[in-house]
Amino acid sequence: MTKSINYKLIIGLLFLSFFVFIAIFGPSIAPYNKDYKQQILYSLENGGEIIGPPSPPSQEFWLGTDKYGYDILTKLLYGAKYTVFTTIIVALLRTVIGTILGIIMGLSKKSGELNKSHFPILSSIPTFIIIYFVMISINIEPVLSVLSLVLIQGALMTILGVSGVFNVVYAKTAETKNSIFVMASQTLGGSRIHIMKKHIFPMLKGNLLILFVNETIQVLHLIGQLGIFNLFLGGTSFPLMATKFTSITNEWSGLLGESKDFLYYAQWILLCPLAVYLLFLFTFYLISLGLNERHHDQIAKTRYL
Repeated sequence: MTKSINYKLIIGLLFLSFFVFIAIFGPSIAPYNKDYKQQILYSLENGGEIIGPPSPPSQEFWLGTDKYGYDILTKLLYGAKYTVFTTIIVALLRTVIGTILGIIMGLSKKSGELNKSHFPILSSIPTFIIIYFVMISINIEPVLSVLSLVLIQGALMTILGVSGVFNVVYAKTAETKNSIFVMASQTLGGSRIHIMKKHIFPMLKGNLLILFVNETIQVLHLIGQLGIFNLFLGGTSFPLMATKFTSITNEWSGLLGESKDFLYYAQWILLCPLAVYLLFLFTFYLISLGLNERHHDQIAKTRYL
């Protein structure tokens, strides 16, 4: 029997490796310094045509420049680390904290009494609303450092997103706890830690990676939603006499948010960060599909053992 190749998982992991690479080495491989600006000189050519930034993609500027003359590729490479690492770290923290709490509560004697109604605030108010109103006053023209703003927003996204992972792990733990083999282990004197290590965690292991990848998708969606409403990760710049909000860190949802007015002209300013953001999102969708396929294959095999 030949083993089928999980192309979705392989391609997704290759894409993820690429994004992690540019998040680490982006500033080093960027064609220009982040402060480099195309010289804004207006001249008359071809019978009086005025030329100047924004410049379309060319041999000099592969993805073009924005209206201020900044190279878009350089901005994307400098901002990659904020989008990539924040998404992965927040999703990882959500998964770890939610898993620990879910297992502990699921193994408790009163686990049957716990349900989603114990988390009315977290489940009834959209996370986006809470983060937006908490961050809006400190994120625009911030006094705090970029790192402080990223940590605050990351902490909020983590805390407010733990309940989703918790509910899944709690339900699975409570179900497994009532299984015959766990009850037999308890009868023979197995401690809670022993049951957790030998029975609960092995049952959850196949689902935890899928949970983590799904959380990265949720976090990326959330960062994108906040960016559309000018709440950019790491700070939003809107100086006096300015006409638009700009991202301080050049993170990808911020570049999307600041370029949403370029839908009908100089579209490359919007389409380039949009394409990168969607490709990053699509990467996790591919990994999620690949992991689900692998998990289903493993379940199908165990039925015949």
